[in-house]
Amino acid sequence: MFLCNPHTSYTSACSLDFNKFPYEAHSECLGVANVKDSTMQSCCHSALQSLFQAMAIRANKSRSIFLELNEAQDCTKTFQNLHNRTNLSTCELQDFISSSKTPNLCSKDVDSLINLLGVERFSALQSNCNNLSTSNYNDDACYSCVMSYRSSLQALKQSGDSPNGEYCGEALLLSLLSTATDSANSIPRIFSCLWGEIEGNLLESKKLLSAIIVAAIFVLLAPILYKLTRKQLQHACDKDIGENLSVLKKKQEEESVSYLNCCDLYVFSQDEVAKATNSFGNSNFIGEGVLGKTYIGMMPSGMRVAIKRLKEGVEVCHFLDEICEKAKIRHPNLVGIIGYCNKGDQSLVYEYCLNGDLATWLLGDRMTSILTWQQRMNISIGIARGLWYLHHNPLKKICHGDMKLTKILLNEKLEAKISDFNLSRYKSKEKTGQEKIANDVFNFGILLLQIMTGRKSTSIAEARDAVLRKGSLSGLADPRLNGAYDSAAFQNAMSIAVHCTNPSERERPNMEEVLQKLEQIQTQILVRTNCKDVIY
Repeated sequence: MFLCNPHTSYTSACSLDFNKFPYEAHSECLGVANVKDSTMQSCCHSALQSLFQAMAIRANKSRSIFLELNEAQDCTKTFQNLHNRTNLSTCELQDFISSSKTPNLCSKDVDSLINLLGVERFSALQSNCNNLSTSNYNDDACYSCVMSYRSSLQALKQSGDSPNGEYCGEALLLSLLSTATDSANSIPRIFSCLWGEIEGNLLESKKLLSAIIVAAIFVLLAPILYKLTRKQLQHACDKDIGENLSVLKKKQEEESVSYLNCCDLYVFSQDEVAKATNSFGNSNFIGEGVLGKTYIGMMPSGMRVAIKRLKEGVEVCHFLDEICEKAKIRHPNLVGIIGYCNKGDQSLVYEYCLNGDLATWLLGDRMTSILTWQQRMNISIGIARGLWYLHHNPLKKICHGDMKLTKILLNEKLEAKISDFNLSRYKSKEKTGQEKIANDVFNFGILLLQIMTGRKSTSIAEARDAVLRKGSLSGLADPRLNGAYDSAAFQNAMSIAVHCTNPSERERPNMEEVLQKLEQIQTQILVRTNCKDVIY
């Protein structure tokens, strides 16, 4: 029995377990009744991930990959009832999890796929993806897994039993996941690494039939279209140069929009942006940066966003590559870009962080709202995770270049999100990539000192001297904590900050090492807390 809401219950024959890896809808997917295709496609992708993870657990037990059509429909209904605040009915999710697809040995069951691929090759794929389930997960491990997956998929497609290799990608991923359900980390991490290998084909495959129909109609209408086109060309030749330039400019704008649509970004109209920000009213203003002023916006769905109104002379088309790269860079500790407006008031639309920037919390006048010691540790770890991800991003290694308190935003859960990482900034040759990374580490060290001490400028020399002498650093702790902090953990955190700010770039740790040390401190705090609970 699945309880969908307090008033309605629904008995399901669905064999999928939606509890182990629960689906959490992104804010832009909530209450989306009439959204554009790009946003809906993103919401459908997210829901499909949850369904595929549930199918992986099922495949481990039943060895079946896809569901019978009736059960697929039943599971889709159950899933939608569980998430009735989202508008997933337009996704037609049952079509992607059903065995009603063109049957072949790829999609029959796990054992058939392994036999088709070969036990040795499948074992090699498992081996290459095993590291993703360990604490040593990194980009190199993901790269090895992706390369092995692509090689195995190519072998499946070349086999005579899988015409055109249809659905082999999904079947191969589910078969791999079905062998990795013992580890709580395995499925999410393998998904994170390999989902991009199949998601591009999933929703697009449904458009194939429509494309074929359109193509057939075009063939029938070709003679008429030819005559009309010829007349249009003749007419265009009679127009003056100014009009031709206007047409060319409009075409370039349309091409730029089309390019950005490929990134699954929402295209906001000028009217939508203006209404969301009260015509960029002063009451909505929340900050200003290099590219322009930022305003809080309220969408018709009730979703709050941050809208950066670009300064005059800054054109979105000049940032196409950067915007698309940013759209692909998704991490819980990075501020995500949602969409853009390329008409009138050119704007970039980001997710909104309710609790503002970290500078306001640490240095501003928040007498009634003080960050606790645990919150500060969580924020520090969150920043380290986000910065480590930027430095090791599988798509493109990125340096932030301007890490400071005002660039760290806090959401409603006081989780840290890094903002304003500009890809274009790092194409200059002023410094090597390694030097820029070392600068990021140095700036993180300054941030960590400020988080621990609550001071705008903490004497690095004073902290370094105390660390080297192994003396007490308690005098540097933020007095607003009133002593409510773990002294040993504070000492260790300050030591990490001093290490990050070493004058020698070569002596500074990388962000992976910093993150591991901070997580170790967190673990030690939990152990000591549990021990106290047992004692008392």
